[in-house]
Amino acid sequence: MKANTYNNVQLLGLMSGTSLDGLDIARVSFDFSNSQHTEFQIINSKTFPLPQPIFEQLLHIYSCSAPQIFELDQQIAKFYAQCVNDFITEFDIDRQDITAIAAHGQTIFHQPEKGYTTQIGCGTTLNYLTKIPVINQFRQLDVSAGGQGAPLVPIGDQQLFSKFADGFLNLGGFANISTTKNNQALAFDIAPANLPMNRWMQEIGLDYDANGALARTGKVDQATYSKVSAEDFFKLNGPKSLGTEWLEANYLSHFKTLNLPDRLRTHLEVLVQMSLAAFKKLDLTAIYVSGGGAHNDFLMELLGASFAGTFIKPNAQLINFKEALIFAYLGARFLRNEPTTLCEVTGAKEALRTGILHDFEGRIC
Repeated sequence: MKANTYNNVQLLGLMSGTSLDGLDIARVSFDFSNSQHTEFQIINSKTFPLPQPIFEQLLHIYSCSAPQIFELDQQIAKFYAQCVNDFITEFDIDRQDITAIAAHGQTIFHQPEKGYTTQIGCGTTLNYLTKIPVINQFRQLDVSAGGQGAPLVPIGDQQLFSKFADGFLNLGGFANISTTKNNQALAFDIAPANLPMNRWMQEIGLDYDANGALARTGKVDQATYSKVSAEDFFKLNGPKSLGTEWLEANYLSHFKTLNLPDRLRTHLEVLVQMSLAAFKKLDLTAIYVSGGGAHNDFLMELLGASFAGTFIKPNAQLINFKEALIFAYLGARFLRNEPTTLCEVTGAKEALRTGILHDFEGRIC
């Protein structure tokens, strides 16, 4: 890597989560010149919807053959590249001002207990088609070192947002929580969040349950709630993480006999009760909320009704693009040769500088 302190950099953070609600792109500037605090600014941001053919393949990824997955890897990379190039044109960005793209990729498999996690969206192709260096594959090295490869966001929570709250709740496809106690980072996945709700709503032709309106009309099915809450995952202490494989094998089948409003409401009860248990366990008093679930008014009402502390909701841009921002931050830390993981959070043997650099023009190396 070229001699460069990377004290002032701009990166594009790319995030496409398990909820399959699109590709988030955030252009972020970072100033590392103050060793006590990193300054950042989201300059531009935009969400690009997934093309329907890609969405359908991801929805049925477990029925895809190996060649189909390799083809999808390229399709997603080309989609990302088109979005990046359109983003650069729309916001009149000088390509040379962007130090790198930090791309999470699309998770299709996540079984760290078996030694693997898989995010697709070929970094080499993305690098070639955008002519911008790409850093991706942030998770596998942590898994190889015995960790969960997740969650990765807590290092950003700790370094960028700790002055705002003592806990950080992300309500994405899965819900996760992070905090710092006695200078020790703690974080783990709590429960499925938006992912099952979005899937069920898509069965009736809607992308999601806006503001939790349909869930509000449902009732909690106590028998289903009892079965779901007895799942082994909810009894584990962290580090722990969830993947779509677990959702398919251990979660969704419990809800099959319920009508849609009751299904949504019962799922929210699981999410709320597991979240409240996590807040209590971690002794949280002020929680910074982000992710698409922060826009679900009914969910936030349910959480607020039984939480004695305070929920802090940032502006809409931070709610929607916080993960893209933090992956840009991970990319910046990679460039600065700094760890991108917290081993006490992931369970790996050591904190690691994870990621793979793709830079065919040699702008960085």
